[in-house]
Amino acid sequence: MRAPALGDQLADVMREQIVRRALRPGTHLVEDSLAAQYGVSRGPVRDALRLLETQGLVESRRRGFFVVGLTQRDIEDLYELREAIEVVAVTRAIELATPERLEAGRAIVREMVAAADRSHAREFAQADLRFHALLYELGGNRRLIDVWKDCRPLIASLMRLTVEEDVDLHPSAHDHGRLLELIAAGEADPLAAAMRAHLRGARDRMGRAVLAMIEAEAGWTEESAS
Repeated sequence: MRAPALGDQLADVMREQIVRRALRPGTHLVEDSLAAQYGVSRGPVRDALRLLETQGLVESRRRGFFVVGLTQRDIEDLYELREAIEVVAVTRAIELATPERLEAGRAIVREMVAAADRSHAREFAQADLRFHALLYELGGNRRLIDVWKDCRPLIASLMRLTVEEDVDLHPSAHDHGRLLELIAAGEADPLAAAMRAHLRGARDRMGRAVLAMIEAEAGWTEESAS
């Protein structure tokens, strides 16, 4: 596999900063300054900014690019989309999943449990992403897979943020195992309900994490002004 292009790598770094509000909404992103900061030419910076613009995290104005950031509404919209497509993917998987693919999913769940045992949030998040990518593959709909790939970078940044907030990651790991067993059992209605509950729980945790950062930032601003 080829290494990601410099623009993609830089977009990953900046996306993480935007999600964690290290780059705050309204921040003016100057190409020359970013190129000097990261030791790259302006080309990768421009590529990164355009990619972040397609993800709704920055916007182009007359004076250049500015951080838009994420709101509670953005998270709700993102998870509304995920629920719409991921429920379709898993219910299709009932007819298409092979024993080998299901075992691959169980192996990922075991990785998640092991990461939870060590309280290793980043490893857990990486396994979580691979699990959901596998669900789309099991569903066999190429168009849904394309939509997932478009959303995946932003979901990855948000997921890393929220798993760091979870005191115990074991319940989430077991939820993923339950989804696989429902696929294997061919129980479409319980599977759809479990997937909706899983995604809505993730949405709520993400919303709380982002709100906490916004409130902490507001408190810090008030202290600085006083």
